[in-house]
This record gives sequence, C-alpha cells and structure tokens, in this order.
Amino acid sequence: MSQRTERLHAILSRAAQRGRLVITGHDGADVDSVISCVLMQRLLAAWNIPCEIVLRAPDRQSRRVLMRFGVDITAMTGETKDGDQQILVDHHQSTRAGTVVACVDHHPTDYPPDIPYAQIEDSGACAVIVLRLLQEAGVSVTQEDERLAITALYLDTIALKSAKITKEEAAWGEREARRLSLDEAWLRREGMGLMDMSLPARELAMLGRKAYAFGERRVLSTYLQTDAMTQEKLEEILAVLRAELTRERAALWVFLVHDPVGMRSMQYNLTPDGEVQTIAYDYLTSRGKDVMPRVERAMRALSNGKDGRSIVSSGTDECAGGAACRQGKCTAGA
Repeated sequence: MSQRTERLHAILSRAAQRGRLVITGHDGADVDSVISCVLMQRLLAAWNIPCEIVLRAPDRQSRRVLMRFGVDITAMTGETKDGDQQILVDHHQSTRAGTVVACVDHHPTDYPPDIPYAQIEDSGACAVIVLRLLQEAGVSVTQEDERLAITALYLDTIALKSAKITKEEAAWGEREARRLSLDEAWLRREGMGLMDMSLPARELAMLGRKAYAFGERRVLSTYLQTDAMTQEKLEEILAVLRAELTRERAALWVFLVHDPVGMRSMQYNLTPDGEVQTIAYDYLTSRGKDVMPRVERAMRALSNGKDGRSIVSSGTDECAGGAACRQGKCTAGA
C-alpha cells in the first residue's frame, strides 16, 4: 500500500469502531456516483472493514445501467442516521445525517472540506479515481471493476465529449473500452443521454438536481441533455424553476442545457428577483468542473460582503462562461 492508502485504511478502521460506516454518493445518485460507491465498498471489503452503501434517490439511468452489470441498487436506497460515519464519493459536501470522515471526489473546489481524509482529483469520473485507489492499495482489480469504471467515465462525460475530460483521458477511455470488449455503441448512446422532450416540463426541469451550500447561500442546479429544445419548452421549464427557486428560498438556480449533437451548452442563472442570466458556450461545458466552482466563488464573495455578481454573469475572465465568454460568446444578462 502507498502512504496515502495506509492513512485511509487507518482512518476508516477507527471510524468503523465508532459507528456504522456508510458509503454514499450525492443526492439523486447518477451512474458515476453509484459505481464509485460499489468500487469503494470493494476496497473496504479487501481491508475487512464492514460498511454499507446508502443512496438517496438514485436516478433511473443508474438503476437501468447497474442492472446490466448484475447490481441491483434497490437495497442500497435509504437514509443515513445520526452516529453514522460517512465516506462521500463523487461529492464533498454532505447534506445528510452523520459525520463525514472521508471523501473521494472529482469536482474541483477552492474550499476543500476539513475532514480526516479528502481526496479531490481531476478526472472525468470519480469511479476512475476509486479504481486507481484500489490499485494503489494493492487490491486485485477485476475486469468487471474496470468495466464499471469505464462505463462511469463514458456516462459522466457525455460519451467522452464534455469539457470535464482531457483528450488524454478520453483516448485512454476509448482504448480501455475496446480492450474490455465493452459495447461502445451502447456506451455512446447512454452517454449522450438525449431526453424525450415530450415529457412534462416539471420532470425535465428537475433532472440531475443537486443542492449546494456556498457560505451562507444555498444554490440549486439541474441540467438536461437534448438536441431538440424549443423556446416554448424552455419557457415552461424556466417557469417551473422560478416557482421552485421561490419555494426553496435559494439564492440561485443554475440550469444547464447540453446539446451533445451540436456540441454546445446553454446556462441559465435564475435569481430570486425574477431575472434570468443566459450564458452560451460553444462547447459542452461541465457543471462540476467549470460552472459550479465559479458560482461557489461568487456566492462566498457575496457572503463576505463583496460583489460576486460579476463572477457569475459578466463577460470577463471570471465569468461562469469561461472560454466561451472570452471568445465573445457570453450573453450574460441579456
């Protein structure tokens, strides 16, 4: 084992003696979140450390995809309790009962959690980080483990097209998919995740929902993937989000629309005063890697009495639009 994995082993061994050790993904767990939990549980099993996976409302795709690998996540669904010792994967902010003792995540932040073990690294999928943690710990990794991680990589990066994944990692993912005899056509189809736009606006508006606590401000975010968004459907969705923003008493709702066919994204920032700030990207942006870190800086600046609005909405280098804005394609505030 490496020095890092030895430290993680010691931390989790002690935590398991204090209470139930729970591995959990983010709320509305997606495929990467669930697979990260499964791989982390395999690491702890190799260390003979008892633990349970507890998921809150895993999404439909994760249920469908994991069944393909013979993993029924129904029994994993539930709630954590006071006294639980939590291992967070694919996120680093807990909204659930219990004490966080460790996290493994791939969402960058300027404000890492102050917990015994925090591993936040750059990767298209958290499952890839956990897979490498298994290897680093000297645990024998099976081809099934590898297939799960590569599946998570495809599905969490819009079939390797998202801005969150480097060209090098995307090329590696393609090579691994071929080596492992994965169905690449199926991976691409699932990764594109194009939604049926005839679904009710409320259902479309709530896809991929995440809640964030940035300083004293609560931020909500959802997204969908489609190449068939109409202005009428967009207005219906935004109306739902305005109502939800008011009901939730949040400071901001960030709604993203990814078009994997046209290779572009749109961002809509809804604020309590009824405004909608729009940012256009000429590439597939990443909520976790690009958008939310800038929003977090803006919200924390506001909490500290500074003007953070420009970080979210201006056409400067600090804009949430990143490269798209620097190329003159930002329509924030339009």
